[in-house]
Amino acid sequence: MKKIFLLIIYSLIAFGVLLTSCINEEKYSEDTSLKLVFSADTVTFDTILTTVGSVTKQIRVFNPSNKAVKLDYITLGGGGNSAFRLNADGDTSLIARNIVIGAKDSVFVFIRTELEPNNQNNPLLIEDSIIFAFNKKQQSVILMAYGQDAYYHLPTRTLNSSDTPIAYSLANDGGDKAGVVVNGNNITWKNDKPHVIIGTCAVDSVYTLNLTDNTVIYMGNNADFWVYSDATLKAQGTLTNPVVFQSLRMQGRYASIPGQWGKIWFWVRSKDNVLDNVKIKNATIGVIVDSCVNENPTISMNNVSIENCSQLGLYSRGSNLYATNLMIQNTGSYSLALTLGGSYEFIGCTFANYWSYDNTRNQTVLLLNDWYEASEGSIQYRPISKCNFYNCIIYGSLLENEIEFDLLNVLQNPDNALELQNIYFDHCLIKSTLIKNNNNNIRDCIFNKDPMFNDVTQNDLHILKTSAAKSSGNSSYNAVVPYDIFGVLRSAPPAIGAAEYTEQ
Repeated sequence: MKKIFLLIIYSLIAFGVLLTSCINEEKYSEDTSLKLVFSADTVTFDTILTTVGSVTKQIRVFNPSNKAVKLDYITLGGGGNSAFRLNADGDTSLIARNIVIGAKDSVFVFIRTELEPNNQNNPLLIEDSIIFAFNKKQQSVILMAYGQDAYYHLPTRTLNSSDTPIAYSLANDGGDKAGVVVNGNNITWKNDKPHVIIGTCAVDSVYTLNLTDNTVIYMGNNADFWVYSDATLKAQGTLTNPVVFQSLRMQGRYASIPGQWGKIWFWVRSKDNVLDNVKIKNATIGVIVDSCVNENPTISMNNVSIENCSQLGLYSRGSNLYATNLMIQNTGSYSLALTLGGSYEFIGCTFANYWSYDNTRNQTVLLLNDWYEASEGSIQYRPISKCNFYNCIIYGSLLENEIEFDLLNVLQNPDNALELQNIYFDHCLIKSTLIKNNNNNIRDCIFNKDPMFNDVTQNDLHILKTSAAKSSGNSSYNAVVPYDIFGVLRSAPPAIGAAEYTEQ
């Protein structure tokens, strides 16, 4: 009898537990539109720069529903190979299962990473995500850690002059921790470690930023580098150790993907800027140069390479620009856009565009423009005071023309393209059917002959032995640019373009 009584008691207890379980299950939200709320959408481990060993951060996960929610699992996108580890509400498993968040309640998830910042084998940026699976859906939180020791320029200020506030830092911020040395109005960034820019970094008015040889600057997603009015940038590398601006993500396929960061922007009235032995890669717009402050060039460029830009390579808006050994290639739009008038001189340069990414290129290599439409609809003329090309290649993959003349006198009469105002081509190799050699504006140019670059798919713009550009330049300019962009002594006569012919 006693055994029967105990059996009944145990059965009732089991039934009660089962009933309670069923009731609890019924209380869980199954709403597929439910969204968890996170205290942060991205967790960034910038403190790893000064810490060796474990660094732990946390996020809070909120359930806004009036019912509890059961998470099927919480895990890392990178699984066991991730550089991160989780503690989800006390569960340190690689996959934490059946985590319950009560109605209007929250749980904490702790994230740890163990990286040695001085390990140069680490990528500069390590990324992963925390995946939350519930109600037949997933949400995620991004994880980012800086894997190498570097100087970081993180936004600490906000510019509110636009519709969308812009987070930025100044080039003179941060002191020794950011590799910044300030002496009066002169700033120098140290070159013993790379610099990483997150957000926007600007050279403030009346300051001059000096970047010396072997300074490498990694630009974060959508990051910009600005030079304010009355400010100056002097980026002066060497042939073997150039100053480099490139994207932060350089591993694998990201090494050549365009549009990974924003632009270098020289504002109106920035002055006396110098780019000498500089490489700019994988931006949206390589360089924007606005109108000048005096008769001196807004910017002087020598041995500068701009490549893999999703929009424009070099975009001038009424500036005064002087360039030798400038090479621009592989851009989604114009490679060289000279707009709103200005004054320009290019010697021994190559502008070549064989864009082959996700969209078809419709814009030419070179754009020349001298007008704009004001807000009230009137046409405003901004004359080109000088635009000279000496020993330059202007070529690309469009069928006929790689120069667009958006000039008032040409728009009014297309035949005027043969009588260009203040625009001069001397010993250039050009793809165009709109212009031809004459005594006024075009001297001894070669039209519509393939320059025969070594390998445009690998951005190798050396010319082959059979190229029409070989030994076709004007020797007079050897005195100005005796060496090409790769440091090779130019022959007499020289090759047209930024690269002298050499035996492959």
